[in-house]
Amino acid sequence: MKTDIGYFQDFKNGRESALKYLMARYGKELRFFARSIIHNKEMAEEIVSDTFFKLWLRRDKVVKECNIKAFLFIATRNACYDYIDSSQYKRYLDAVAIEEETAMADDDIMTRIIRVELTQLIVSELDKLPEQQAAVFKMTYLEDLNVDEICARLNTTASNVYFARSKAISTLKETFKRKNVLIYILFCCLSVSIRM
Repeated sequence: MKTDIGYFQDFKNGRESALKYLMARYGKELRFFARSIIHNKEMAEEIVSDTFFKLWLRRDKVVKECNIKAFLFIATRNACYDYIDSSQYKRYLDAVAIEEETAMADDDIMTRIIRVELTQLIVSELDKLPEQQAAVFKMTYLEDLNVDEICARLNTTASNVYFARSKAISTLKETFKRKNVLIYILFCCLSVSIRM
């Protein structure tokens, strides 16, 4: 298997296999990122596809491999703001060189990237939880449902929802505590910042 540098050179040389590699590497987190902004799965997928197409067309302007991820997130963010037609983000709609976009990346984009990556770590651990705990956690934190909506979906009581959510959080905290202190701290901050 080639290294990232090998794929970067193939990408610069116009080999589609390198584009497929980049789509596999960044596609999932970009779709999650776009969906977190526009709350529309189908449109998020379309925006991400368009972003990869834009990257492919501008591959000759990419100077470093590290610029690719920044470009993908910034271009996806801009396309999402364009889609929802938010006037406060109009200034982001003009096309600029990848280097300029990378330099303009603000704390908000980095915060969102970190949140997406942390969420992916959490989601990967959810498969190890009992089914109801995982379902309640997903509905609460990923689908933003309230307790009544979760009760209706799962045909259960509020106390069962609270218990399952509490147990899932406790298990995940212990998992991340064992794996990495930084991830554990980030998870604690995330679980506190999201509504209970």
